[in-house]
Amino acid sequence: MDRKLYFREDGTFRLMQLTDIHYSQEDPAADRRTVALMREMIRAEKPDFIMTTGDTVYGPRAAELLEPALEPVIESGIPWGFAFGNHDSEYDDNRRELFGRVLELPGCRSYHDPASGDGVGNCVLEVCGKDGRPQWLLFGVDSGDYLPNKQVGGYGYVTRRQIQWYRDTIAAYEQSGDPFSAMVFMHMALHEHAEVWKYEICYGTKRDGSGHSRINSGFFSAMLEAGHTKGVFVGHDHVNDYWGWLYGIALGYGRCTGFDTYGAQDFPRGCRMFTFREGDTEHFDTYVRLEHDIVVDDPWIQHPILKRDEG
Repeated sequence: MDRKLYFREDGTFRLMQLTDIHYSQEDPAADRRTVALMREMIRAEKPDFIMTTGDTVYGPRAAELLEPALEPVIESGIPWGFAFGNHDSEYDDNRRELFGRVLELPGCRSYHDPASGDGVGNCVLEVCGKDGRPQWLLFGVDSGDYLPNKQVGGYGYVTRRQIQWYRDTIAAYEQSGDPFSAMVFMHMALHEHAEVWKYEICYGTKRDGSGHSRINSGFFSAMLEAGHTKGVFVGHDHVNDYWGWLYGIALGYGRCTGFDTYGAQDFPRGCRMFTFREGDTEHFDTYVRLEHDIVVDDPWIQHPILKRDEG
């Protein structure tokens, strides 16, 4: 498995985040709209890597729906990654079998690192410069689905063993002495995603709750302590697309991509884009692309009122 990705000749690396595709064939017309939008956005943006952050498929036929759900990604020939959401394996509850099918699809760069202990599909990919040295690490993390503990209930979380794996991975890359930064992509928000909206300046919209676990397992604290992490971007909450900085880490949402799921009529589907630049491990740019070929690269123009009381 090739875990290395590379900057372009012009020194940029462009990443597309697709989230909550929700391909189920319960509403074939909605699925066709989703696939058409994905194809349109990939053609327009020409990313170097595509990351799907959960709830790609839904229903009892999840395994056989993976390929049609990801058809525009596969046919593009662009490398891509996959992180689980809470719905992907909800019907048969067998993430390992489903991930095995994911790995069979052309272009997939995800893998499962057994050292991560819990979850399925925890991995790290490298974005390398011309010298072959990694400058950015792209983590795909399984943020769980539902808690089996009936006294707690609700959604899962990144576990202690996964957090230790993350710490160990960062520490291993530090051995080289070369500068690098990390980005984390997963499905469920952290508690701190709600906190950044409450206390900091945020760009974008919050019209949904924050669907994090009731348990705060300390992943954000571990990232602060380990250093290097510049962003954590998630999905799950379909009518949120905001992001903001909390203690030097950008916490944010992608843009819901799928039509066969809940949303809002005045909240178009789309994707989130990221641009990284060779030699710069401190900064990245991000914006959203929406259906109807709309690009919003200035969050202040998109949402001049950044905060809204949800009542």
